[in-house]
Amino acid sequence: MTNEIIIKQLSGEFQGKTLVSRSELSAFFRRIHPEWKETTFRWKIHDLKNKQLIRPVSREFFTLSSKPVFVPEISQPERKIFLKVGKQFPMLKFCIWSTRIVGEFMLHLPAQFITVLQVEKEAIEPVYDFLKEQKYRHLFVQPEEKEIERYVYESNSSIVLQPMVTKSPVMKTGMATTVTLEKLLVDLISDKKLFAAFQGNELIHIINTAYDRYSMDFTKFFHYAKRRKKEVELKELLTRTSIPQNIFS
Repeated sequence: MTNEIIIKQLSGEFQGKTLVSRSELSAFFRRIHPEWKETTFRWKIHDLKNKQLIRPVSREFFTLSSKPVFVPEISQPERKIFLKVGKQFPMLKFCIWSTRIVGEFMLHLPAQFITVLQVEKEAIEPVYDFLKEQKYRHLFVQPEEKEIERYVYESNSSIVLQPMVTKSPVMKTGMATTVTLEKLLVDLISDKKLFAAFQGNELIHIINTAYDRYSMDFTKFFHYAKRRKKEVELKELLTRTSIPQNIFS
């Protein structure tokens, strides 16, 4: 049976359902192939995921919808910074993004945006010194609240250096490494002072809009939140959104 036929059958079986559980998929496949072993079922799920014919939402739920993956736009100045740092520090793990990419999810856009450069903790000072030598003026290393209020958001050319959490969910776009949607949202939750314009009801709106427009992997979402010690806060926050709670409960 081809994957196209399987997807057609799945769409007919689960028509109108946003989410399909692993047990529902298992029952569907066992009805068609009662001879399948558990290992065969797991392989078929893995195969369908790899071919992006189904998308994991959590460990127990999948979606058949064709919502796209969020791919952040990297501006030319940001790409230039990334390439310069990558050339100078070829073994360094780091990513770059701008708060500008949050704009499509927001009701009220902030007046200024900043570039966030997250690098391995030990490399923050060498990268800062290098960018200073490259004549980047508005550089800030893990700024405190007063520095944020007075200086960081004074211009759109500010660059904030932060330590990059190990095993951060990042993605390649073009020649740059940037954030996934899951990482972006957890970072907004985690750094309330730096991202003050994205908190409160605005944050709820951001999460709801992101979920409506793009595919979201809640396993990845919570794994990264746990690494940032924000798992409990994320779960509480999600209960205030319109996202079905059986996904993350």
